[in-house]
Amino acid sequence: MVSGRCEVAAPDWRLTAVLERVAPGKALDLACGSGRHARWLVERGWRVTGVDIREDAPRGIDYVRADLEQHEFTIAPNAWDLIVCWLYWQPDLLAAIARGVRDGGLVALAGKTTGRFATSLAAYRAAFMGWEEIEAGENESVAWLIARKNQSDRHG
Repeated sequence: MVSGRCEVAAPDWRLTAVLERVAPGKALDLACGSGRHARWLVERGWRVTGVDIREDAPRGIDYVRADLEQHEFTIAPNAWDLIVCWLYWQPDLLAAIARGVRDGGLVALAGKTTGRFATSLAAYRAAFMGWEEIEAGENESVAWLIARKNQSDRHG
């Protein structure tokens, strides 16, 4: 803490390296936590809605307090230019995330590769098959995928 306020971690470089080259639009940040990615996006002109179970809303974004595991938030279909779900893994959200992205829009996903909520790059690729992979990888701690929904992809 500094001056009575919590320091917010910097946004992940894997996400910022790709998204700094993307024109802003409407973004959804699922399990946004302290808002490190949401605020970075807002600073670049994105209109961001963050969703998390936290009581304290991150500043500078539209915030919806909801428990994703209890399905208290519904991802509107075809509504978002970007959906971020970084370091949160809930497999039953993946189909809704895919439906929520507009044609030509992006997903930016990452999850831990160990522990109770472990995922893998293979799991992300299976859920977003047919999408244009922009950046992806997996190491001993994290798997990530940033992909674009193809204009002709009507199924996912």
